[in-house]
Amino acid sequence: MPNFLSTLARGLALTALLALAGCSMPRMIDSDVQSFAGMGLTASNADFRFERLPSQQQNPDLQDSVESMAQEALERIGLRRNDTTGQYLVMVGLSIDSVRNPHYRPPRPRVVRAADGTLHEEWPLFPAIDVPWYRHRVHLTLRDSSTSQVAYETSAVFDGPWRDTLNLVPPMLEAALQDYPAPGKRRVAVELPAPGQASR
Repeated sequence: MPNFLSTLARGLALTALLALAGCSMPRMIDSDVQSFAGMGLTASNADFRFERLPSQQQNPDLQDSVESMAQEALERIGLRRNDTTGQYLVMVGLSIDSVRNPHYRPPRPRVVRAADGTLHEEWPLFPAIDVPWYRHRVHLTLRDSSTSQVAYETSAVFDGPWRDTLNLVPPMLEAALQDYPAPGKRRVAVELPAPGQASR
């Protein structure tokens, strides 16, 4: 019986993960955003160019994708890309970590009284499923190209069961740059359209 329940639990967990991966409904990506403003920040009508850390040059395809998404988010707030003489040097980073599922509660037995009056432990028939949980973080800095001083820094963190990273990055970047160039700490929810549905 324990082997059957263990197999059943694994099967249910796999089914849940497949359902999450293939979700065809819109999702609200609620990111925890923290932003800092430096000196001499131009709110809009400025241009920028990207720079990379040596570690980011090890996976150029991924970094190209992340920078392309960052470019769209920056253009949405009025900045323009200029790879030759951009006023700001922009660095964008992405990290993904496995973290503890905050909603998982390990199964516990309950004490029940049998017909003969004896007490014994009874375990739940269907134990809780520990769905994998991930923490995505995007971090973006703008530095003045003439002084190297940081003009603006912002990050967005999103925790959840989703692992489709390249779908999550655009709404996280949009959240990170919301209210630019104002600093502060806030939670920002951005809708991620369902596959095939046009974005806003």
